[in-house]
Amino acid sequence: MSQTEVTRHITDHLDNSFPSTGETPVTSGKLLVTGAWIDRARLESLERLGLRLRRPSHVLTEEELEHELKGAVAYLHGGEERATAAALLSAKETLKVVAFVGVGYESFVDVAAADDLDIVVTSTPGAARDSVATFTVAQIINTNWQIVQQLGNRYPDWDNPDELPHELSARKIGIVGMGTIGTRIAEILRQAFGAKVGYYSRTRKEILEKELDLEYQPLRELVAWSDILVVMVPGNEKTKYMIDAGILAEARKGTILINTARPSVVDPEALYTSMEEGRISLAVFDGFYPKDSEAAARLLEDFGGRLLVTGHIASHTREAMDRMVNQAVRSIENVLNGLTDPYAVGARSDRLPEARESSP
Repeated sequence: MSQTEVTRHITDHLDNSFPSTGETPVTSGKLLVTGAWIDRARLESLERLGLRLRRPSHVLTEEELEHELKGAVAYLHGGEERATAAALLSAKETLKVVAFVGVGYESFVDVAAADDLDIVVTSTPGAARDSVATFTVAQIINTNWQIVQQLGNRYPDWDNPDELPHELSARKIGIVGMGTIGTRIAEILRQAFGAKVGYYSRTRKEILEKELDLEYQPLRELVAWSDILVVMVPGNEKTKYMIDAGILAEARKGTILINTARPSVVDPEALYTSMEEGRISLAVFDGFYPKDSEAAARLLEDFGGRLLVTGHIASHTREAMDRMVNQAVRSIENVLNGLTDPYAVGARSDRLPEARESSP
C-alpha cells in the first residue's frame, strides 16, 4: 500500500462530520511521545501515517524538551513535562499539534503560547471518568471507615461511640464541581449507597437534581452542610485556591476533605489552619503540592497521620490510559489530516464545543 493509500485509509476512518480546516495534510515528520507507560501498539496508526517515533526514556527538563521538539510535527504529551512558551517556540516551524493525555492540560501546556504559534492543543476529556470516580469513591469509603488507621489492628480500638464510623447512607457528601466525573461520583454514591449528596457548580444541573435527587447549594453552604467534601474541579487560574480560608472556616469539626482533582484548588495555608482547628479531620490528595512548597512541608510534618497522599494515580488504570491514548492519537490524526478536532482547547475550542467535557 502506497503512502497516499495509507493516508486515505486513515482519513476514511475518521469522523467525516469534522469540518476541514483547509490546511494541507501532514504525512511525515517526527512524533515526540513522552510517558513511559504508553503502549507502543497504540501508536502504530501514526507510524503508518509516516511519522517517525521519538520516545525519550525519562522526564524531560524544559531545555531537553526544547531540543526534542525541534523538527517535530506532533507531540503526544503523556509525561510530566512542562510545554512552556520557550519549548513550543523552538518547534514553531514544524509543530502542528500537542495532544495532551488527560484533562489537566493547563498545568502542563502553555495554551496561550500555542495559540499564538498556531499550534493546536487537544485533551482527552471523559476517558478517565470511571477510573477517577471509582478511585474517589474508594477514598470516601477508606476515610469514612478509617481503614488505613485500622490496618494492623487485630481488634477494634474504639474509645467511645463517637469514634465509630457511619454507613454512607447516613453521610452528607458535598461535591464541588458537577462535570463528567463529579456526575459519575454522584451516581455511584446515590445509586449504590443511598448517600445524601449535595453539590456546587457554576451552572445548576437541574435534570441531574431530579434524576439523582441531588441538592444544589452555594459553595459556603455546601461546605457547612457536608460530612465529606469532595473537590472535583479542573485546576487552572480561575480555580486556584478556590477552597480558601473563608470557605474552610464554614466546615464543621470532623469534616473529611477529598481532593482527587488538583492540589492547587485548595489553599495549603487554609488547609493547615482548618486541620489545626479540627475542622478538617482527614484530608485526601491524589497528587500533592510542589516539593518546594513550605506550606505543603508543614502539612506533611504536622498532620502526616491525617493526610492520605497518592501520586496522581486516580486516572491510571490500564483501560483509562488506553482510552486516553487512543483519543489523543485520533486527535493527532485529525489535525495532521487538516480536520478540526472535537477535543481542541484554547483558541480552537470554539469550533465544536459540544464535544468537550462539561464545565465544573
